[in-house]
Amino acid sequence: MIRRKSVAPRPSVKEGSSNQGCPSQPSSQPQPDSTTQHVDAPKSSESNSSQWRIFDIFKSVPNDSKKAADTNESSEESRKRGTSEKESYVKGCCCCGTVVTYPARSKKFLCTVCHTTNLLDSRNINSAETGNHAPPFISFKLVKDMLDKCLAEAQKSNANGEPKSTHQIFEPLSTYLFDSFSNFACLNGSFKIKKSSKKLHYSTSNIDIRDIHATFNLLTSLPTKRPLFKALYGASELLKRVDVGCENDPRNLKWLLILLEIPFLYKVLISGDTKTKQTCSMIDVSEIKALSYDILKRALGVLSNVNSPFTLNYITWWFAKLDRSVFSSKIDLINLYITFHLKKYFYLANSTQTGRRGSVRGRPGPSRYRGDMEYIDPSSLKDEAIESSSGPLSPGILNLPISQITNSITGLKESKKPDQYCKIKIHQYGNDWHLKTASMVLALFIKANSFRSEASKLPASIFYNSLVDFVNLKMDFDMWQSEKKFNEIKPSDNSEPEIQMIIDYIHGTKNNFKFDDVMSYFFCQFPFLVSLGGKISILEYEARRQMERKAEEAFINSLDKRIAIDVYFRVKVRREFIVQDSLRCIKLNTPNLKKSLRVQFVNELGIDAGGLKKEWFLLLTRSLFSPEAGMFVNVEDSNYLWFSISPAENNEMYFLFGAILGLAIYNSTILNLKFPTALYKLLLNIPVGLDDYRQLYPSTAKNLVTLKNYDSDVLEDLDLNFEISFKDVFGKIHSKELIPNGRHIRVTKENADQYIRCYSKFFMHDGVASQISFFIKGFSTVIGGNALSLFSPEEIELLLCGSDEETLDINTLKSITKYAGWKDQEQASNSIVIRWFWEYLEALSFKEQRKFLLFVTGSDRVPATGLQNLNFKITRLSNGRDSHRLPVAHTCFNELALYDYSSKSKFIQKLNTAVNESSGFGIK
Repeated sequence: MIRRKSVAPRPSVKEGSSNQGCPSQPSSQPQPDSTTQHVDAPKSSESNSSQWRIFDIFKSVPNDSKKAADTNESSEESRKRGTSEKESYVKGCCCCGTVVTYPARSKKFLCTVCHTTNLLDSRNINSAETGNHAPPFISFKLVKDMLDKCLAEAQKSNANGEPKSTHQIFEPLSTYLFDSFSNFACLNGSFKIKKSSKKLHYSTSNIDIRDIHATFNLLTSLPTKRPLFKALYGASELLKRVDVGCENDPRNLKWLLILLEIPFLYKVLISGDTKTKQTCSMIDVSEIKALSYDILKRALGVLSNVNSPFTLNYITWWFAKLDRSVFSSKIDLINLYITFHLKKYFYLANSTQTGRRGSVRGRPGPSRYRGDMEYIDPSSLKDEAIESSSGPLSPGILNLPISQITNSITGLKESKKPDQYCKIKIHQYGNDWHLKTASMVLALFIKANSFRSEASKLPASIFYNSLVDFVNLKMDFDMWQSEKKFNEIKPSDNSEPEIQMIIDYIHGTKNNFKFDDVMSYFFCQFPFLVSLGGKISILEYEARRQMERKAEEAFINSLDKRIAIDVYFRVKVRREFIVQDSLRCIKLNTPNLKKSLRVQFVNELGIDAGGLKKEWFLLLTRSLFSPEAGMFVNVEDSNYLWFSISPAENNEMYFLFGAILGLAIYNSTILNLKFPTALYKLLLNIPVGLDDYRQLYPSTAKNLVTLKNYDSDVLEDLDLNFEISFKDVFGKIHSKELIPNGRHIRVTKENADQYIRCYSKFFMHDGVASQISFFIKGFSTVIGGNALSLFSPEEIELLLCGSDEETLDINTLKSITKYAGWKDQEQASNSIVIRWFWEYLEALSFKEQRKFLLFVTGSDRVPATGLQNLNFKITRLSNGRDSHRLPVAHTCFNELALYDYSSKSKFIQKLNTAVNESSGFGIK
């Protein structure tokens, strides 16, 4: 909280940091606060300048977020305080994070962005839980008993000749549900597994999820919607009045986790057909959907603005301990919520009536319940987009349910690719607090996923949101970088600033470029939402831009110096000395490494259009990884390679290895690497630990961990100290102390944990620190910029090594194959030689299929984004005549050229010979 002396201004709103807490009980019906009034800022110049001093603190805050907020300060208190002591405070809204200024003695303020009343006068929550005024805690048994009682009373009334209406029958239940769901103490203490437990545990939140689901399923089965409506309405009212001072105790946030367990929240995010929409159940009623949406958005908002590390740590562990199916469903729900908002922007971007810069704000919702005017069923926007589109807007993406779009984009195969639609621009979503708060909560699940065991851990692809592929990610990336660099303009690394100035002028990429509107949300801030294909497109975009930049620099330099300067980074090597020649080329051409790569083998014909560099990478890595090089050791326990503690070669070879990996990424080349995840963590500057040691040395790690379970007598008998011995590549034994004077420090039960950490750290980092340093230096020489930081270690491995699929999907390969030399695709597919080819490929073992991929593409791995993104082409030679020549592969273009052989046996013999005996640009 920031404090400034000033005359009390009318509260103002800005985007920024946030703070929040727990809610207070609202009244049974929403009413304006009669004890508060708006306090207008005085008109004196002195007070105005004082107010501007407050705003000067937030110069980087968006201009369009400076909105007024209502104060809730009584006029009587204002008079008592006196003008000499008037002050203004600045605080973030506990729901949307908007920064608000308010008078110092205000007990609450209303955020006009999300309409949440922030209560500043904290209450004693623990005493409120045990108070006599709170309704009984909610449970399925209690609700069921009340329901049975209502039905019994109805039967008694009917017997007495006084029948009641449906609403009258369930009125006691409806009243209880509103009172309990709108009361913090009641809701926060409800649905407990252990009723009397009040202690904090990392292993469980003590919330009975099944009981919550059973309760709401019971309410949805009633003949009237009023009890369900009252329960949701009470929860919505509770979320609109939040105490900002109670976030330091995780137990005060259980009510949020309870509300996120409402089983039908996801249904309000799935749009139906507005023209044929029929109400199938009470959760399809517009009032119920609007209230459910309001609960979801506010619960995510309050949870995302928790700032206490202590509280966040407990919540994250509670998420981590959820069952795999429940954990996955929560991720899907939040992703669905993000998709819900992105889908609106997508329809608006593709609608000519709303315009390219259309906004969904201010558009009326379909519901009669007007408490949340921003809830818009995207299906209405879909109809508008289809009707107003100037071109034929394919319904392929528009007709898909949001749930399908969120988790998979395969539904687009029959319609358009993402690039053929109007992309969602950053000015549409850049200040959307809904996206920001949902992404922040999803980040908690990312951390929770890292806490889960390997067996229950979810893959990174579960967090992808495929609709993000329809966002202009390149603009998002540029704006994200521009925002980071705007306040710190770094001098160019170019030795000739005049040339740099000309290139920046041509590209329009000045460091001080900035949009008029400051954005507060970028997808690059939350890269786990971006699919691997989207990240690769950003990386290629940055790499291509840097390559073009270097080429333009070379061209301009050649004009100035009147000498020819190559626009490519050319590597000329001899096959017999490929390692030495490659190292020499890289060391002599450090300024040119970001140019496009071209490879030439001495005394061999061939123009590098992609194939030569693939073979160069393959041969070079094979030489570096060979046992004769002595750079790496093969760990038999895991079959992974790792840095040799006592390498035979000097550290320059590790510099070469790092540069090779950087060049492979920049030139989109797949390598055959057999390293653990720890290597890719090093590239991202992520520390390695015991889990990485366990992946590399599983048996040794298991034995190390058992040391903690031994008694002191057993450890004494083992006679261990903080010194280890190891062999170098020549078999010589060396000793090394893990800590200073370690040979004289014995391992005991008290220091066993320290010994395990030091032992694993030595083999993973400390013992090979010099090798790792040169490796990272070589990689950093080639790779620069922020694009790589978007990837996780697992994604970097996929990027470098491709997808190590266990089988080759022949049907997928057939679907993406293109043909040349035939009249059309149909004639090619029906030709005899093509039928022989597919039969031949299906009959191969997986090992032989990988060898075929190596022959045609230069790599035995499929692309990281899957086989469907491989470019594969089959060409017919000699206009369909027979030949005694072998088939030809053009690895530059992933192309296989075939003759129309006279028999199937001849075809198989020729193709087998080509695949198994070919090398380079000749035949062995």
